[in-house]
Amino acid sequence: MSDTEKTVEKPEEEKVKAAPVYKCCDNPQITYYGVVNLNIDERTIGSVDVWRCGVCKKHFCEEKQLGIEELTDIVGMPRIDSDAKWAVSVCKLQQGKYKWKLVKLKENGTIQHECLDEKVIPLESKNFKIEDEQHWSFLIEDNVNKAIEI
Repeated sequence: MSDTEKTVEKPEEEKVKAAPVYKCCDNPQITYYGVVNLNIDERTIGSVDVWRCGVCKKHFCEEKQLGIEELTDIVGMPRIDSDAKWAVSVCKLQQGKYKWKLVKLKENGTIQHECLDEKVIPLESKNFKIEDEQHWSFLIEDNVNKAIEI
């Protein structure tokens, strides 16, 4: 390569560094597994796409709310702790597409929920379920390839 053909590269500190690739196991083989549709009055308002590793059987999920076109801040498969499960939380106080959210529930734990007027409240989970007067949840793993009426 002659001097006129050489390209100038950015200094190392200016290069964008990619996050390390997350591996669920030693030989991840992640494939599309199915979908959970979320309906109001038999009309689909959103869905959760589910992928699964063929080796370790771990699930990965992505929320798709109709009418919301914002990009997520997560690139690639979202991570979940080994002691948590993917679930959908449903708020009886909200309307339409704001009524549900993909969450990571622990067997006994707390999640933060943005309720009416953007007020953030804690919701307790017991046995991987949220149950109070205004909120409920269901596990993704029990509802793959089903339509759930919320």
